[in-house]
Amino acid sequence: MALNLEDLKAGGIISQRQKNMFSIRVKILGGNVTSAQLRKIADLAETHGRNYAHITTRQGFEISHVNFEDVEKVTIGLEKVGLVLGACGSRVRVVVACQGTDICPHALDDTQLLVRTLDERFYGRFGVPHKFKMGVSGCPNACAKHNENDLGFMAVVEPVLIDKESCINCGLCAEVCPGKAIEMKDSLPVFDSTKCFHDGKCIDICPRDSLGVNRKGWQVFAGGKWGRRPQLGIPIANFVATEQIPEMVENILSNYIKLANKRERLGELINRLGMEVICDGCIF
Repeated sequence: MALNLEDLKAGGIISQRQKNMFSIRVKILGGNVTSAQLRKIADLAETHGRNYAHITTRQGFEISHVNFEDVEKVTIGLEKVGLVLGACGSRVRVVVACQGTDICPHALDDTQLLVRTLDERFYGRFGVPHKFKMGVSGCPNACAKHNENDLGFMAVVEPVLIDKESCINCGLCAEVCPGKAIEMKDSLPVFDSTKCFHDGKCIDICPRDSLGVNRKGWQVFAGGKWGRRPQLGIPIANFVATEQIPEMVENILSNYIKLANKRERLGELINRLGMEVICDGCIF
C-alpha cells in the first residue's frame, strides 16, 4: 500500500528527496523548549537521524533522515518529554512569539499567555483553504515578525499625562520618543497620536511618573505572508484586549474558510475582496 505523503506531511512527517527518508517536524510553542526536551531531540537525532536537528523559521525543530520504519519510535520518544509533531499543510500552524513580559524589558504584554490561548483553540485545525499562520510580538520592535503572518498581534500602549503638577518639564519623554510624537508646550508634553509608535518608552523614562497608560492591548494585523509574492499584514484593529482576540480570530477564520478559493492565502483573499468582507462580524 502506497504512503499518502500529503496526509503524512499534514501531521508533521515530511518526505525528503531521499527515498524512504523523512523529516520529523517537532512543535515548539512560542519558542520555548526545556532542557530535557532539547536533550531528547538530540538523542533522537543521534539514534534515528544524522546527529543534527534543523531549527525551523517558526521556532521549531526538524529531525531529518529518519527511516519510515523509525517514525513511530521518534514520535513516542518525543511524547515522553511532552512534545508532539508540528502541523504542516493546509492547517493552522504553530504560533510564534517573542519572550514577552516574563523576560524582555521592552515587552508591553504577556505574549506567552496569548500564544497558549491561541494554541489551545486553533492549533492544527483542518478545513482552512491554505496554511494559516499567527505571530505575537510583545512591543513595536516586532521581534516575532507578527506582520509577516496571516494574523499578527503586537502589544501597544497609549501614553497620557496623568499628573500635570508633578511634571518638571525635563523633556526626556520627547527626547526618547522614536516617532517624535511628543512636543513640550507650556512646560507640558503634548502628544501627536498619528506619530506615536505606542511603545511606552516615554512612560518608562519619566522620572516623576507624570505619564501613565491611557489604554493598552494588541494591534492586530491581517494578510501578511512570505513566499513568492510577499506582503506585510495590514493593521485592522488597535488596543484589542487579550480576552477579545480568540473570538476575533474565530470570525476571521470563519470568513476565510467560507470565501477563499482552494490554496488562497488570507492576504490574497483580502486583496481580492477587501478587508471589510473578511472582518465582517469581527470584534474591534
